[in-house]
Amino acid sequence: MQKRSEQADSRYGAPQEEIKRRTQAFQELLRRQSIDLALIRQNADLFYLTGTVQDGHLLVPDRGDPVFLVWRVMDRARIESPLERKFPLSSLKALPSMLQDLDLADAKRIGLEMDVLPAFLYKFYSQNTWPHAEFCDISMLLRHIRRIKSPYEISCIEKACRQVKEAVAMVPEFLRPGISELELSAAVESELRKRGHCGLLRMRIWNQEMGMGQVLSGQNAAVASWTNTPLGGQGPHPAYGMGASFKRIKEAEPVSIDIGGWFNGYCCDQTRLFSIGQPPDLIKKSYASARDILKILEEKMLPGISCSSAYQLAVDYAEKSGLIENFMGYGPSRVRFIGHGLGIELDEFPFVARGNDMILEQNMIIALEPKFVFPGIGAAGIENTYRVTENGLERLTSSPQELVVL
Repeated sequence: MQKRSEQADSRYGAPQEEIKRRTQAFQELLRRQSIDLALIRQNADLFYLTGTVQDGHLLVPDRGDPVFLVWRVMDRARIESPLERKFPLSSLKALPSMLQDLDLADAKRIGLEMDVLPAFLYKFYSQNTWPHAEFCDISMLLRHIRRIKSPYEISCIEKACRQVKEAVAMVPEFLRPGISELELSAAVESELRKRGHCGLLRMRIWNQEMGMGQVLSGQNAAVASWTNTPLGGQGPHPAYGMGASFKRIKEAEPVSIDIGGWFNGYCCDQTRLFSIGQPPDLIKKSYASARDILKILEEKMLPGISCSSAYQLAVDYAEKSGLIENFMGYGPSRVRFIGHGLGIELDEFPFVARGNDMILEQNMIIALEPKFVFPGIGAAGIENTYRVTENGLERLTSSPQELVVL
């Protein structure tokens, strides 16, 4: 068997001890829920527990070593995943007989990622693979495990943050009157790609999609989209009606650069605001309010506070500043959150949202994004990625936070 370094590089998903720790923590939750066996299929969860996204079935019993049955591509799975028990899977039809050989066919209670698993696969497993088993949802168990980041994961996110800092530092060289949003977006994304960005940001929630971020200017930033985000954008076409468009950027209008870095499978999220010449006073005022909200949350978001309480702090300040009607969107398109967890996916636990009483814990990673939207004018806001520490929030995205007027 090929030796694998404990230090991850571009060929490997995570060190062996990291994968082992994750597996053991997941198995402990399976035992608490009396789940005999978990079947993992979704790419983000596969990566978290195997170190690779090669297409296959990861079988995690409540005790003992997991088994990775790989359809495509076995040669890569051997190199990229530190799991010991890896076998080729020729087809779905071959799965029942392989389970018999592995003594996994008689599991009584089986967990599936029911928030993301296609219905036809659920029917196949329940009718053809384990017809006598009881099935349950393990998606919340996986999301629960992933909410707290290890030192290794935090180091990857920190590298993603440095990647974003370097790319955003190039914006003054690209931004000029007449450049289209798509051209500016392509220039920024090129800088990210040169630094190793994979080209997309994973999202778990069904039908939510994201490329590398949103570059929006003027009134286009106030155009709502189907994504559950405070800013939407017209996009290049109704087939992808979100983000940068063919609109040409003008002087004296706000330009929002909301992009996510990516390193070794982990992402960060950052928004900064630019303008060619002085933007409207309303934009300046609201941007200052957004920064004030961040300062409050940086101080108050300690381990033990609920996400709903943190959200209310932001709402209270927006109301005090007279901008509540434009906070996190406008009209029926307003969103009811101020921040979100992230890691392998852009929408991980916790969500700093109305009605979410999840408690903050040390080493959660959270993106906070107070933003104000003004139809016909544009948007102003800022976003940083933070680590929750015992003393408050540690900012990981380190681009200058001032409104940049060129």
